[in-house]
Amino acid sequence: MQHARLLTRIPAPACFGLRASSRANTTSIVAGKIDSWCNARTPLVIPFASASSAVALKAEPFMNGTSSVYIEQMYEQWRVDPSSVHASWAAYFQNVEKGLAPGQAYQPPPTLMSAGMAAPVAVGATMSAIAPSAGASIKEITDHLKVQLLIRSYQTRGHNIADLDPLGINSADLDDTIPPELEPQFYGLTEQDLDREFILPMSTFIGGDKPSLTLREIINRLKRIYCTHTGVEYMHLTNYEQLDWVRRKFEMPRATELNHEQKKTLLKRLIRSTKFEEFLAKKWPSEKRFGLDGCEILMPAIKQLIDHASSSGVDSVVIGMPHRQAASENTHLEPLQIGVRACNRIIRIVNDFARRLNILANVCRQPLPTILSQFSTLEPADEGSGDVKYHLGVCVERFNRESQRKVKIAVVANPSHLEACDPVVMGKVRAELFYGGDANADRTLAIVMHGDAALCGEGVVMETFNLNDLKAYTVHGCIHVVVNNQIGFTTDPRASRSSPYCTDIGRVIGCPIFHVNSDDPEAVIHVCNVASEWRRTFKKDVIIDLVCYRRQGHNELDEPMFTQPLMYQRIKQTKPVLTVYQKQVVNEGIANDQFVKDEVAKYNAILEEAYESAQKVTYLRNRDWLDSPWDDFFKKRDPLKIPATGIEKEQVDLIIGKFSSTPEGFNLHRGLERTLKGRQQMHKENSYDWACGEALAFGSLLLEGTHVRLSGQDVERGTFSHRHHVLHDQKIDQKTYNALNHLSDKQAEYTVCNSSLSEFAILGFELGYSMVDPNSLVVWEAQFGDFANNAQCIIDQFICSGQSKWIRQSGVVLSLPHGYEGMGPEHSSARVERYLQLCNEDDEVDPEKIAFGPTFEAQQLHDTNWIVTNCTTPANLFHVYRRQVTMPFRKPLVQFSPKSLLRHPMARSPIEDFLPGTKFKRALPESGEAVNSPHNVTRLVFCTGKVYYDLVAARKHLDLERQVAICRIEQISPFPYDIVVEECSRYKGADLVWAQEEHKNMGAWAFVQPRFNSLLTKQRRTIKYAGRQPSSSPATGNKYTHVAEQKDLLATTLNVRKADLENFKG
Repeated sequence: MQHARLLTRIPAPACFGLRASSRANTTSIVAGKIDSWCNARTPLVIPFASASSAVALKAEPFMNGTSSVYIEQMYEQWRVDPSSVHASWAAYFQNVEKGLAPGQAYQPPPTLMSAGMAAPVAVGATMSAIAPSAGASIKEITDHLKVQLLIRSYQTRGHNIADLDPLGINSADLDDTIPPELEPQFYGLTEQDLDREFILPMSTFIGGDKPSLTLREIINRLKRIYCTHTGVEYMHLTNYEQLDWVRRKFEMPRATELNHEQKKTLLKRLIRSTKFEEFLAKKWPSEKRFGLDGCEILMPAIKQLIDHASSSGVDSVVIGMPHRQAASENTHLEPLQIGVRACNRIIRIVNDFARRLNILANVCRQPLPTILSQFSTLEPADEGSGDVKYHLGVCVERFNRESQRKVKIAVVANPSHLEACDPVVMGKVRAELFYGGDANADRTLAIVMHGDAALCGEGVVMETFNLNDLKAYTVHGCIHVVVNNQIGFTTDPRASRSSPYCTDIGRVIGCPIFHVNSDDPEAVIHVCNVASEWRRTFKKDVIIDLVCYRRQGHNELDEPMFTQPLMYQRIKQTKPVLTVYQKQVVNEGIANDQFVKDEVAKYNAILEEAYESAQKVTYLRNRDWLDSPWDDFFKKRDPLKIPATGIEKEQVDLIIGKFSSTPEGFNLHRGLERTLKGRQQMHKENSYDWACGEALAFGSLLLEGTHVRLSGQDVERGTFSHRHHVLHDQKIDQKTYNALNHLSDKQAEYTVCNSSLSEFAILGFELGYSMVDPNSLVVWEAQFGDFANNAQCIIDQFICSGQSKWIRQSGVVLSLPHGYEGMGPEHSSARVERYLQLCNEDDEVDPEKIAFGPTFEAQQLHDTNWIVTNCTTPANLFHVYRRQVTMPFRKPLVQFSPKSLLRHPMARSPIEDFLPGTKFKRALPESGEAVNSPHNVTRLVFCTGKVYYDLVAARKHLDLERQVAICRIEQISPFPYDIVVEECSRYKGADLVWAQEEHKNMGAWAFVQPRFNSLLTKQRRTIKYAGRQPSSSPATGNKYTHVAEQKDLLATTLNVRKADLENFKG
């Protein structure tokens, strides 16, 4: 059989002996060949040849498409009935049958494009061999193809010349050139062709039910669809069904029209959006507002997205809204904050939150008196230091009139760090999908708003976009709304990005991008409807680029003429969108001037009434601004009661039994067979290692109905190959086994997932996940603790201070591998000192005024902002993980996990340390010979982490077990004052030493020293430092230097000469 390969794409390639390329490959061929043809205007020859043909193929790349199937089918039809195909194809097949060469036989079919085609075929091949009976002239055929190319060019590049800027200054993108392929002259079409009628290809819907249109009408319709106030960027999509779907939504006649009721609703919402801003400006004229002026359509747009989603079955919407949609930020303009119990911290700002409050007031319908009372100088009546209002979150449930259904709307609290809340929103949505049994996201929607410069400038955006289609992280589509005011504070777009559009990042993940002029409200609403329907249909991301402007400059007191004089001259001449649209609606007879006046008066009355009510408020409630309320979680819980965390022996047997075996028929790696047998042996010997301690913690929580999620790079196996929670069958691809998900039919689900190579986005995601349900254990593990600083923004702005700023508790766990083992400066330190510096605990205490009673530990945990531990035993890891869930409140946990201790023979725990009645030990005092004769102890060493095992080994080597006592601090913060005091009192004559393997300016020394001093002042004792000297680098990369430093540390700690450790191996 003779085979044909044409540049096209069909849904399902068949096996005809030709290799079908992927859709992505086909698309790249389409783009490359069309662009090269359009630029060079050279003919392309698309051959049709037998397998034995020796004729050189001039367009070999075209032979890689999947359209050969279609052409072969057409060829078979022609052989049965020559009249069943287009005349041009009939002539082509006839010439091939005569044995002509491909270049001679080929003629381009003008309109016979199949539904699967993605691109037209080029023209200009030799036509001399066409049979006279073909029925179509060469000019007619080529002209049809030229028109088809013109249509595709508008579909591909029409957005480049769309009228998107409300000010009429800038082009749609940073490229000012007009694509020549959008002009009919580019294809050789002339004025005389404008009134000729052309058959429309199946790759367009501009004709509606008409099969053909004149060229003039074709161009007019294409310009109206693609080059007016909406720029549709979608031809980069690699899925034909999706391409066709978008085409249909914009190209069908009257697709974008709104009915009269929709227009009146839009007008009402514009009135609310605009008058809310004017009201704030009137009541607080001297305050900075950073309002919606210039983008008043934002509120109606978000409302429309929610209305459409709610009508489609969505009952929960999570919104991420950076504190301002201006693309840049000057955080020094307004340093005031909400205060608690302090006059110098009273609420006094209006600042940059007017946009946010507009959304909260008119979309979320947060009570207006609650919002306006935030302008007063009142003290909050509840906990928390609070935050400026443009950072606050909210969670409300309201009745949606459009869908006649209830919908929950949550706006996630965020810091001033632009885009930092993006992954938090995704994590929160993912958790709602999990707990709500909404696996396909039919009932839950994420909406994230961006600024134009931040979208393309902040790296976390790409990290978050990359989660789009990852199995363990996808939210099945997010709607991104870019408030594109075409400036970043004072920075021009040409200085803030290299790409034509700020939204070009969306092309990476294959989502459609809808650019729209914000001064065309109806176009905005149509785009919102399409975006919502796209997300519901395909469960993929979509971007709305809302091109607007900033009427007041960076803030109302800022002078924008300094840096953008021409722009702001034009802005002064530009009428507000409400003025323009209200005139349009009145002219269309949909409403009259009295209707508009009544609506304005009605909303102004609502605002005035709310203002009067706000003046009567005597205190503020920070709890009104919770973005993730935990209904009933805190009820009937004693905040000062920390339960024991041990489990029954039967549970230990069950979990270890499952953890050390595989189901019958599973082909396990031989190396892992030894690992599982080792676990069985540990169970028999009553000596459990780190992996077993962790598995017992997770497994017992799962059996109690607590969901556990472990996420991070390589966590399924474990960076150090110790965990192996996901086993892979060695003979069957993709077959895995997770023992902790097979403990019981009634257990909770265990999710363990390798993450993308990201810290910022993944930690933010897991934080958001932890916010939804307190009855869960969410753990993020860094590959090495050294790399966690890539997520420093999440750590600083969200985790350590989230409860204080936003009254939001979270039990998220950071597991950070830490330890000096000669691995160099990037694989040694999790930067213990930084986490301790962020603790809110006072280092000045008077032991005589502190009651070290039974509730001391619980009170410390309740008051701290987070918990920092450095566990050295599997049992203590087990208990600290379980304590995270059993506590009557939630606090983040920073756990510095070991590396060399994972298999250390001394770092084992007996079963007795896991049984009922046992709990987490904040410190592990000396338990050896020194305890029996404390008066003989000359040195009491305090330390934390794995250095303990080095000290114990060196002490034994030097036979100092009676003279040196060692106490491990397992919980560094809150600091175990009571245990430390007790240990110091036991060894009254001993010198006190703090030993650490970190450098002096790192580790826990700076944190513990003032605490020891405040405890020991009245005993007239001080604590000495033993460890590495100050350094700018965390660790040496030289093995010899590392060993020398370690011996210096041991000698100083134990008060011996370095020579005494000459033969000590450690």
